[in-house]
Amino acid sequence: MSKARSKVREKELQEFIQNTKGQSYTDRTIGWFKKNLNEIVTSGELAQLPGKNDKPISHSMRRVFELRDEKGFDIINWQSKNKSEKTLKVDEWILLNENPDPSKIRSRGVNKKIRNEVFTRDNFTCQQCGRTPDDEDPFREGQKIKLHVGHIFAHKQKDEGKNLNDKKLEAKDFLTQCHICNEGGKNENLKIITPIDRVLKYDEKTQKNIYLQLKKKFS
Repeated sequence: MSKARSKVREKELQEFIQNTKGQSYTDRTIGWFKKNLNEIVTSGELAQLPGKNDKPISHSMRRVFELRDEKGFDIINWQSKNKSEKTLKVDEWILLNENPDPSKIRSRGVNKKIRNEVFTRDNFTCQQCGRTPDDEDPFREGQKIKLHVGHIFAHKQKDEGKNLNDKKLEAKDFLTQCHICNEGGKNENLKIITPIDRVLKYDEKTQKNIYLQLKKKFS
């Protein structure tokens, strides 16, 4: 196959989409990875793959994590160490082996109930940058922000010799992330950004306006 981000690759992607009409997003995704085995696949390409009804889907990156964590496919990104000679960017992925490895399967502990609880609790707002689904994706023109559920404690972390994956997780173990923070995060414990943290990142004019509004409210 051709190199990622080339005109030839874009043509190949559109032909692949036409040739896989009626397939589910998951089948199309793993099929595209296999066509580009050991080569870089970008998040932009994966976002273009439609679902079974040939319409775009949301949370495409979450489906990639599911292929890796719940199906056992050896898909790596920039966080992965010593698995590829290529230096990957945040939005790049590589499938190393065509067949899944059952030993790599691990439950992420997220179900629909937990996802709804976390999003509702966090007011459908990324707890690291403050973006919401109403905001534009700054890196992908014409696309909106997608929300993900992120593990507060690193998913592979171990505590006192026990794998945290064995623990039954609850909504309190997760926080809401936008797809940008989720894709760019390292395998480390997440720092919950408080409203005060976000205010302190604003410019001085905005901070003064917030101060005056709060002073008026509580005076």
